[in-house]
Amino acid sequence: MIDIGQMNELIVHEESDKYFILRAPDFDVDVYLAKAETSEHFERGHKLEVFVYVDNQDRPQASLSRPEAVVGEYAVMQARETHQFGAFMNWGISKDLLVPDTEQKDPVGEGKFYIVRVCLDERTNKVYGTTKVGRYIKDQKLDIKEGDQVSIIPAAPEELGYRSLINRKFIGIIYHNEIFQKIKLGEELSGVVKKLRPDGLVDAALQVQGIKNVVNSQDQILDYLSKRGGKSKLNDKSDPMEIRRELNMSKKTFKSALGMLYKKRSILIHKDGIELASHDQEDI
Repeated sequence: MIDIGQMNELIVHEESDKYFILRAPDFDVDVYLAKAETSEHFERGHKLEVFVYVDNQDRPQASLSRPEAVVGEYAVMQARETHQFGAFMNWGISKDLLVPDTEQKDPVGEGKFYIVRVCLDERTNKVYGTTKVGRYIKDQKLDIKEGDQVSIIPAAPEELGYRSLINRKFIGIIYHNEIFQKIKLGEELSGVVKKLRPDGLVDAALQVQGIKNVVNSQDQILDYLSKRGGKSKLNDKSDPMEIRRELNMSKKTFKSALGMLYKKRSILIHKDGIELASHDQEDI
């Protein structure tokens, strides 16, 4: 069996002048891997992990590269070319992904970035993309839960935050008031699930939540102080933006972490800043 639009483990069956011809075990369908795809030579019987799609002549083709998303996944893609019938998107393999004009939520502009879901036309076995992702969000089955570690790819800025891809399978948002680092669209980050919403979207954050966040922030503050001679002008009265700039954390988290460090006698808090407590002071 061969899964179109997915990664498949296939075996080299034979070769021609231009192609390695691959097959799945006990499945007599030829899949063509262009020799131009690789500088390597593969002997008969060699196993390869390849992405399979159908070309314009209805022939199964293989790529040694995994695209940025397979069927059922989302990716942030840039439009290479636009035509009346659709737009071709860069998705990480030599063959661009077509987003037909009927599958564009708004007209796609050349050079611009979009959230694209990769789909399979089961009638033709052709892989295509769509920017009309709303119809998939409500019906999707979430295999994640609150507190889970996930990958987050910020895709588009919005009023409240960044529309993001969660594990490349779901759509969510990270909120401006919980972001304490520079965001680059399309760059994969680590984060956690905050809430699974009734509308199918996922609220996520780039840092762990609750007490675990405060515990981690204590270590961050101690490391920050140790690298600055044990002292800093920051304290619980500091401007939130200054705390964010220096430590990439909210003032609320900073104050909670300071309180815990002070109770443990790890730091001293002064009117003009904080400092690491000496061993003598810790033993008092």
